[in-house]
This record gives sequence, structure tokens and C-alpha cells, in this order.
Amino acid sequence: MEKLKRNFWIIWIMVTIISFLFFFLGIKFILESQITVQNVIAYIIVSLLFGAISSCLYLLKLKIACAALIVGIIVGFFEMYRMFFNDLNGWGDLVGLMSLFTWMAIGLCAGTIGQFGYFLYKKLRTNKKAQ
Repeated sequence: MEKLKRNFWIIWIMVTIISFLFFFLGIKFILESQITVQNVIAYIIVSLLFGAISSCLYLLKLKIACAALIVGIIVGFFEMYRMFFNDLNGWGDLVGLMSLFTWMAIGLCAGTIGQFGYFLYKKLRTNKKAQ
């Protein structure tokens, strides 16, 4: 149980810090936007949510869902940066953030479906052994 709790905190801290850095660096240096205190607070809150969701999935032993969510967040940041570089006539920042949240949701849904499929597989396998 101790290892599970330790990994819970490691996942939470790493996802939170990396998400915050990706937000801050993307907005500050790629978009070259002015960063305000409200922006930093928003980045911290969203980063904490990303970290909390991924680490709670790990704590609940939903490792497939946790991994898929983290992959979705990584792909989302990649897409966000890609939209920032494309600029899209001033809509690049909004479209980039929307793509980040879309990919995060896709990762969460795909992970949940994958975790449910794994659960059904294990249940079917144990039922066959019992017979």
C-alpha cells in the first residue's frame, strides 16, 4: 500500500508540474502573450485538476485509464502547440486550448473503455477457469 501512495503523489506532482510548465511556456513564448496573475492561477488550477484526475485513476488501480489519460494530455499539448504555431487568424490560442481539452477527454474515455474491456477479459478468464 505504501508504494501505491508514493506513486500516487509522484504522478500527481509530475503531471501537475509538467502541465503547468507546458501551459506557461506555450502561452508566454510561443504565443508571446502577456502573462497575468489570473492566467497563472488558471494554469495552476487546470494543472492540479490534470494531476488529481490522473493520480486518482492510479490510486483506484485503473492503470490503463491513467496511462491513456496521460497520453491524451501529452497529445493534447502537442496539438495545442501545433495550433499556436498555425495562428489561425488570431483564433490559434482558443483552438489550441480546445484541442488540449478534447484530447484529454478522448484519452479519459479511451482509457475508461480500455479498462472496462480489461475487466471483462479478466472476469471471462476467471469464469472459464472455474468451470
